[in-house]
Amino acid sequence: MKTIKLIIIAIFLSVTINAQQFMPESKYVKAFLDSRTYFVQDNNIFGMYNSVIKEAAEKHWKITEYTIINKDEFNNKRYVPTASMIIQTVSHFEGQEELGVFTSLSLLMGKKGGDINTMPDIVTLPLAYNDADYDDYQYKLGLALVYMQNHVKWLDENPDIEDKALLNHFKNSKKNTKDKTLYLLKNEMSEEINTISGIKAFYSGEVKFVSKEEIKQAIDDKDETVLILHMVAPVRAVKGSVVTKMILSASDAEIYYFDYHRVKGKNQTNKFLTSDFEKMNEINE
Repeated sequence: MKTIKLIIIAIFLSVTINAQQFMPESKYVKAFLDSRTYFVQDNNIFGMYNSVIKEAAEKHWKITEYTIINKDEFNNKRYVPTASMIIQTVSHFEGQEELGVFTSLSLLMGKKGGDINTMPDIVTLPLAYNDADYDDYQYKLGLALVYMQNHVKWLDENPDIEDKALLNHFKNSKKNTKDKTLYLLKNEMSEEINTISGIKAFYSGEVKFVSKEEIKQAIDDKDETVLILHMVAPVRAVKGSVVTKMILSASDAEIYYFDYHRVKGKNQTNKFLTSDFEKMNEINE
């Protein structure tokens, strides 16, 4: 698998590490928009990824024509500069691999020579720490695809934007959530906010504890009333590891909240924090 290096604040951004540049070159964005996209299956034929990504593509991939291929077919397509590929990759923080390795979903362009480590990276979205179970993220693959398409459109509309502006775009993507219902998994909440009454002490918006199946259904239904938490957190609360938090609309993956923290102890665990609800509440006031 390709290793994508991630700068800490840019974990959810498209990343091409070339002289420390975040932005993919506009020529690659244009090439992608004119390409056929190949969804690369996993080698594990007994796993669930292949069937789930196929279903997610059928329901949510609209930006280009696409074909599902296996790894052998990918080994041919990766040499073709006019071909784009959606593939699972491994990613880590730039220079801080010890703080976490992630399973990510990457949109890559083919390249002459076929070196997967230098294929142009249009956008990479971390899905989970690589020690997490597949069930911890597979139900959100449809939303991941919608997010990636939105990001490519934004890149196409802002071809000359600088790296700093790109970072600010994500950091400042905070919106009022009071007219939406936030779907949550109880096991992703820190101890003091793993009940509705606990959350209400810090946040006045509507929340609902649901199952992963209900989250997937809201995404597939493009429910405009629902927000989804996409949190990438270590399974174990390893001190110094990073927890990233992104709240997205179930209907179109619009960003309503983005933040991250390092695991430090009881008050900054590997969970969603009271401070996150407090920050969201400030936006709603």
